Amino acid sequence: MTEKIVLISGGGLLTIYLFYFLLTGVFSFAIRPRKKTRPTSTFRLKKEWEDKRKKDVPDQVKIIADPADALSVRIALVRAAQESLDVTYFSLSNTACGMAFLSEVLRAADRGVKVRILLDAKMKTLLYGIMRVLAQHPQIKIARYNPINILKPWTWNEAMHDKFMIVDQKYALLGGRNIETSYFGLAEPPLSNKYDWDVLMKRDQGSAAGTSIVDAITAYNNLLWEKKSTKKARRRLTKSRIVDDIHTIAAEFAAEHPEFYQENISDFAQDMIRPNRIMLLHNPLTSWRKDPWVIQDLAILASQAEKSLFIQTPYATATPPLLKVLKETAARIDVYYLTNSYASAKNAPAYPNYYYQRKKFLKTGIKIYEFQNEDSIHGKSVVLDKSISVVGSFNLDSRSIYLDTETMLVIDCPEFTRIFSENHRKIIENSLKLGQDNEYILSDTTEEVPVPRGKKLTYFLFYVLLRPFQFFI
Repeated sequence: MTEKIVLISGGGLLTIYLFYFLLTGVFSFAIRPRKKTRPTSTFRLKKEWEDKRKKDVPDQVKIIADPADALSVRIALVRAAQESLDVTYFSLSNTACGMAFLSEVLRAADRGVKVRILLDAKMKTLLYGIMRVLAQHPQIKIARYNPINILKPWTWNEAMHDKFMIVDQKYALLGGRNIETSYFGLAEPPLSNKYDWDVLMKRDQGSAAGTSIVDAITAYNNLLWEKKSTKKARRRLTKSRIVDDIHTIAAEFAAEHPEFYQENISDFAQDMIRPNRIMLLHNPLTSWRKDPWVIQDLAILASQAEKSLFIQTPYATATPPLLKVLKETAARIDVYYLTNSYASAKNAPAYPNYYYQRKKFLKTGIKIYEFQNEDSIHGKSVVLDKSISVVGSFNLDSRSIYLDTETMLVIDCPEFTRIFSENHRKIIENSLKLGQDNEYILSDTTEEVPVPRGKKLTYFLFYVLLRPFQFFI
């Protein structure tokens, strides 16, 4: 019997793979998974949050609102490190300020500090060549979270969206800022700056292990490092001038911007406030469609608000669960919603999901304010009853709800919230309120910033083309 051997052409293989990619990496996300009961151990707001009322918090906190302070405090934290330094970021750019930060990290490693750097693999981040050179240092471990695996297209959509630092198990800094020029007030036209927040945390000396918020952030960070999709950078064993170049760029940056090097961590640690309670919220680390832990926790908090709820987000998607929470909350109390205007928005794929469905948000009864500026707001925050603040990396869009890793701090502290709200108020003063007719209400102090026709057309095309795939945006 003669056997026939069937050869599949390159085009045929490509067609098969394309079908496999679409089936597992795109269409599988359209399947609504069967509802699962969330593990009780992860629903900490129902028990631990109440229990914390009975305990003394061994931490102090401070909001870092000023963009210049945001870079200064990062440099100060690295310089203060004596034993360990963890840097976990969605993006650490190859810009001068990124190299200035890395130069400080290298100097910390040179003096014996154990350094771990974890970056998202798919975001505009350090060149892999730089990562391999850094990995050559005996005190530095550097890794990428979830790099592309062509055999697992369903994992491509998950990004590590967290942004935090941990120093000596004593200090932590967590918020929504990446380590990029625009977050520190250094962007120059045609680029623009982004307004965001960080929370600086300091644990009490001698506090028991496992009692501090720094311990909670460390435990979460360890889970990120232990995940199989976290890939350590291979060492580049050949000699390289890259380290010298990093220090040279940093020296030039320091000479041009000495203001970022004036303060040490003890300066920032002044006027810190002890909260009544503080807790870390985060999404699960599964690589397919995640259970929406953070939005579930935020919904619980919203249901507990008695007087008012303030929400700030740069992007949002009009998902039925989100609209339901907003409508139910607005029926009981005042809900204020601060976001970007068409003029200030800088994310063409994400922002149209809100703008072209804005009427759905208005119908929930919330009061919407849109920032009027050529710069944009990037902060993600919630304030309840002028006493509880929530700050971190979580946007009210589908990516943050179902796909990405996210972290948010819940801080019960009226004084912290008062200071935080003053910073919100400065943004609101440069914003316009939307009327129920979906038009701005005129203001004597703030004018609507015009939007170029080219931008309107670009954003509209993004909305039309990506509308079927808004789950990924």
